[in-house]
Amino acid sequence: MEEVGRIFGDVGLGHFQLSLTHPVERGDYLCVEDDLHGSVLCQLDDLQRKSDLDIERARTLVSADEGSIHENLLGIARIVGFRDPQGLVKIPTIPFRPGARVYRAEDPLIAKVLGLSHHTNSGAYVGLLRNHDLRVELDINQLVQRHVSVLAKTGGGKSYLLGVLIEELLRHKVTCVIIDPHGEYKSLRTPAEKNGAHHRFGVESQGFSRQIQEYSPDVSLNPSAKPLTFSLHHLEPRELLVFMGLTNIKTFLAPLKQLIERVSTATPEYTVADLARAAESGEGAIAETLHERLLYVEQTKLLGPQGTSLSDLVKKGEATLINLRGVAPDVQELVAARISSTLFENRKKGKIPPLFLVIEEAHNFAPQQGQVVCSRILKTIASEGRKFGLGLCVVTQRAARIDKSVLSQCNTQLILQVTNPLDLRAISQSIEGLTVGMTEMIQSLPVGVALITGGGYHTPLFCEIRPRATRHGGESVQIVEN
Repeated sequence: MEEVGRIFGDVGLGHFQLSLTHPVERGDYLCVEDDLHGSVLCQLDDLQRKSDLDIERARTLVSADEGSIHENLLGIARIVGFRDPQGLVKIPTIPFRPGARVYRAEDPLIAKVLGLSHHTNSGAYVGLLRNHDLRVELDINQLVQRHVSVLAKTGGGKSYLLGVLIEELLRHKVTCVIIDPHGEYKSLRTPAEKNGAHHRFGVESQGFSRQIQEYSPDVSLNPSAKPLTFSLHHLEPRELLVFMGLTNIKTFLAPLKQLIERVSTATPEYTVADLARAAESGEGAIAETLHERLLYVEQTKLLGPQGTSLSDLVKKGEATLINLRGVAPDVQELVAARISSTLFENRKKGKIPPLFLVIEEAHNFAPQQGQVVCSRILKTIASEGRKFGLGLCVVTQRAARIDKSVLSQCNTQLILQVTNPLDLRAISQSIEGLTVGMTEMIQSLPVGVALITGGGYHTPLFCEIRPRATRHGGESVQIVEN
């Protein structure tokens, strides 16, 4: 093994300092030979160059004097651990000796300690360990059972990464429902144009048109989609209040029930317009509010005599795209609330297969500040969905704006470049095992590299995301042609 430095100073059980004799980068894997446990994997968490050049001398420095500067390259390394005979990852219980040699870790040790396996039956191949040709596969069972967050700043590649993840889920016949506010994921039907990166990562171009179905509440804007509607007669009065945007249940539930009973007696196949006319004939502020909100629901055209059937909406081993491109934000919230509630209730009863619910632009559907109609159900799914086989994936470019109770329930995080201080603070507070060095590295991650925590791995790791097998549908619009 290549020696890169020596341990010096006070040595702890979790970290140590080393003086470097060969160039290494922050995030590189290192190895220390321990007397009791053999090869122990470590990771360089920080680098610092120290010299005897002070500010006074620097002011008078000329190029001929540069050779007289004495400097040292110092690092701080985090101890990742070793595998014991039972296969468990452990950290030495006795600190390393000062003066011990530190080596550059080799791939077999890295793969063994991190648990990087090739082509596992339940693994979602998302890329290669950064600076190594080692496959990173996320445990699909953990993704669905323990929830996922995909976090990045705008333009950081989150929709590309999510496309990679959905490709893997479809390969493994995992049922998915995707709330897609911008219509980005219908490109999963189309194979990508193959390039050199596909060869390096071992990825073949492939489309999933047979496993993709698309629905939209506005097919005039999204002609490739089937119409999405909900049945008025299958809604409980409490659920209708959600569509009406009325959260004060105590005030409006009883009057709405009375209204529905009166209208249904006269017109069994009543419509939203019938309810609105009946509310208009009532007196008082409550009747006036019901009339106003029922007119609003009628305009959305979401409720009809017969809605999209659940058996059509959720098909085992397929992905259903709910394309909301061009749909008003309040209508998007109603759709997300109704679909999420329906999936949760029917998954509890075992009427639909275990599935993965993906919420793009999740800060709009489960905000930290304020309430929208789908906030409550998404928080419920985050806290209880795993018990019933309903996995949740939240995708956002504003980690600080998404509800913390939702974000903290995501045990697998896929983090691309994030630079906003508030978002970085929210990420560091919601993820265990994230060091200061890793948080700093998130700010300067190159496009296509993600920090992954969870997903079957006991320690965070940096991954070069593989190219998509399908065409990417989230490219920015060209304003000026080259």
